[in-house]
Parts: sequence; C-alpha cells; structure tokens
Amino acid sequence: MDDFLAQMPALIGVTLGVVGTLATTMVTDAARWRRERFYDACLRYSRALRRYSQLVAAITADRRPGATTTRVDPAEGLAALSNQEFDRAVTEAWEELCLLADTETVRAARRMRAAARQLEEFARLDPAAEFDHSGWLEQALVLRRARDDFYAAARSRMGVRGLTTSSSLVHQDGGLDLHRA
Repeated sequence: MDDFLAQMPALIGVTLGVVGTLATTMVTDAARWRRERFYDACLRYSRALRRYSQLVAAITADRRPGATTTRVDPAEGLAALSNQEFDRAVTEAWEELCLLADTETVRAARRMRAAARQLEEFARLDPAAEFDHSGWLEQALVLRRARDDFYAAARSRMGVRGLTTSSSLVHQDGGLDLHRA
C-alpha cells in the first residue's frame, strides 16, 4: 500500500496531463472546424455572387463599348438569371454565411449583394432603351468596393492580415478598369 501511495502523485500528474491534452485538443479542433466552415461559407457566397455579376456583365457586354466580358445572348442570360437554380445557390450560400459569420461580415455581404442587384437592373433594361454606360461603370465600382469590404471583413474575422492591394479590378490608385465588371 505504501508503494501505491508513493506513486499516487505521479498517477495524478499523468491523469491531469491526459485530461488537459484532451481538453486542449477538443477546443483547438472546435475552433479549427468553425474557422474552416466560416471560410467555406465565405468562399461559396463570394463565388455565387461573382458568377451572378459575371452573368450580368455578359448580358450587358454588347451594350458596353470595349467590354472584354464574354458575351451572352440577353434573352438566354435573363432566363439564366431567373433560373431558380441560380437564385438557390446565392440564397443557400447567404443563409450559411448568416449562420456562421459575425455582424460585420454579414453587413458587408449584404452590401455586396445589394450592389450586384443594382447591376442587374442594367441587364433588365429594355434593349431599345439607351444604356447608361457611366452609370454602369459607377455601379460596377460600387460592387468592386463592396466585394473588397466583404473580403476585408472575412479576413479580419479569420485573423488574416489584409492585402496591400485591392482584390478586385480596381487599381490601387482608385482608378477603374473601364471594360470589366
């Protein structure tokens, strides 16, 4: 019995070490899981909105002088925009983001979606109506800045340092690439 009592401090130390290791591993794994899920949600949302805005740009490409965007027949493009599958991808990505993101990231995501919706109005214009090219350029810039704000909010939440340049096609000096959306 004396031998057992002599070894008791060592057994307690080993037990506490095992429990501490398990607790640390559980906390670390849970944090990594949340971070990875958040990253995936942000990625799905930004990709869905990029596909959406690229389709809008493709629909309007014929009406924008010098546009380098691949052109899509407006009737086909508008049908794709109205497609439930397209809307479902954006909505599902949005809902997942709302469940996992912080307030600032959700606000930035909402601004990005609103800016993309404003661009859609240009695609839905009557083909006989005059196209407001400068209005398009302004709204495309709003979308790019909203996308940059979304990326910045997401990076901040993940603890990733920001880029030194814009993630979009807006030049570092604030100038606009006039031909892209």
